[in-house]
Amino acid sequence: MDSDPQTTKQRLICAACESFAEKGFRDATVADICEKAGANIAAVNYHFGDKEKLYEAVWRHAFAIAAAAHPIDGKLPPNPSLEDCLFSYANAILHRIFSEDDSGYFAKLLYHEMAAPTLALDLIAEEALQPQKVYLTKVLGDYLGEGFDEEQLKRCKRSIIGQCAFYNFSRPLRERVLGKKRLTAAEIERTARHIARFSLGGLNAIKEEGQR
Repeated sequence: MDSDPQTTKQRLICAACESFAEKGFRDATVADICEKAGANIAAVNYHFGDKEKLYEAVWRHAFAIAAAAHPIDGKLPPNPSLEDCLFSYANAILHRIFSEDDSGYFAKLLYHEMAAPTLALDLIAEEALQPQKVYLTKVLGDYLGEGFDEEQLKRCKRSIIGQCAFYNFSRPLRERVLGKKRLTAAEIERTARHIARFSLGGLNAIKEEGQR
């Protein structure tokens, strides 16, 4: 066992991030993770208890990196408009999805989680995804006004989230659809701006309909 337990623990988390993001929870093995981390095969049980607890530590670690690197309110100007808020959200999510560094691990983990859910999915939804929904609930609620139909508001949120999620959950088809695997930062921003403007058009139509 490594003489510095904290170093071993961090190496395991980093190695597991890479393995889980590449293969998903079920196909990533403890043996491969330990080998990649340069740790004894018993190290996972020693530091985390089991593979499930390691995975829990990994997705929390990966989400913290993604959220810090690309916060959903990170592109907000002073006194932002609804379009600004939607752009900031979409831009952050797309950057996380297309990132090839550590900030892209969480999106890849989520892709595998949607394809083959684990017991961690409920926690991921509560701790990682719920704050994003809260952000959209606030900006849409402020725009649409009090008393707006709750189910309609939920459909609006799902439509915005879905436009971003397409780029993550269609990974096997993405190269065919886009003609390439990656987007540049400028292309991501143009795509995020399109999602914001497209969504704003729909929201305006729904708001006008509700005022009749």
